[in-house]
Amino acid sequence: LHARYVLQLLYETRRVLKEKPNITHVSVSYSKEITVCGDLHGNLDDLLLIFYKNGLPSEKKPYVFNGDFVDRGRNSMEILILLFAFLLIYPNDLHLNRGNHEDYIINVRYGFSNEVLNKYKVHGKVILYLLQDVF
Repeated sequence: LHARYVLQLLYETRRVLKEKPNITHVSVSYSKEITVCGDLHGNLDDLLLIFYKNGLPSEKKPYVFNGDFVDRGRNSMEILILLFAFLLIYPNDLHLNRGNHEDYIINVRYGFSNEVLNKYKVHGKVILYLLQDVF
C-alpha cells in the first residue's frame, strides 16, 4: 500500500482508538461466536488462514486479537494494514490488544522497524512514529 494511504490509515486508526476506553469488555450471547487470536508475529499466511477458516471480521463474526502482531515475520506491515482497516470498518466487532511486540524497543530488536524502513524508504520514519502512537 502506498505510504500516503498508510499514513491516512494510521491517522484514522489512532483517532478511533483514542475514542475507545483503555479496557474493553467483550461479551457475546450463547448463540454468537467470537474468534480470539494471538501472536501473528508478522506471518500474513497465518492471518489469511484464520480468515479463511473462520470468516472475515464483521458484525456477525467478531474477533479479538491479543497482540504481538509484528516482528519476526516478513509481513508485519501488511498484517497491521488489514487489522487496522477492519478496525475502521467494524470498530465494535474487532478488538486489538497491545502485546509486548508493539513496543519501540522490541520493534528495533526483532526487526519490525527495519521492515517499515525498507518498505517505506521515504516516509518510513514518519510511519514508525505514527505506529508507536497507535500502539
